[in-house]
Amino acid sequence: MQKPDAVLDSSCVIALDAVGVLPLLAFLFSRVLLPRGVRTELFRRRSTKKRIRALVREYGFIVPCNDYDQGAVDVLLAERRAAGTRDRGEAESVVQASKTAAAVVIDDPWGRKLAERFSLQSGGTIWILRRLYGIGLRSAAELRANFVTLLQSGIRLPRDSINELLKELGQEPIGLVRER
Repeated sequence: MQKPDAVLDSSCVIALDAVGVLPLLAFLFSRVLLPRGVRTELFRRRSTKKRIRALVREYGFIVPCNDYDQGAVDVLLAERRAAGTRDRGEAESVVQASKTAAAVVIDDPWGRKLAERFSLQSGGTIWILRRLYGIGLRSAAELRANFVTLLQSGIRLPRDSINELLKELGQEPIGLVRER
């Protein structure tokens, strides 16, 4: 059985890279697609830009993609613009995933709802880390350490969901993030 493709949003790329698991996505997905809007968001910071370019060069399964309907993206963004938000990366991720029947890895609540509207398999950073645990590429203790690292880095993830998973895996919940 061939593994599906996945389209990642910028926040998930940043989070998964922060804990060193982007290369492990090859065990879950055939290709990891990064739409133009996601790359634009990632390239705003010089260090992230260099890192993403290095990952694309080093790992053949991480692929920039531009082959999606920009008109569909613009339609999805019309109501978001009225609300004063810009979610191009999320919209492009969902439109790209719908074109290729890929999974969407996205943490943003609006993006997840959008993926649901398109009947796409979706999850976020927690979902990916859980899956890596499920296939034995991360231990429960490593998952806990990864979540602590992410929270200490200022990456926003739902602590309730993290603690629920940690409890399920027999790990101590994460309180206020001071651990080291």
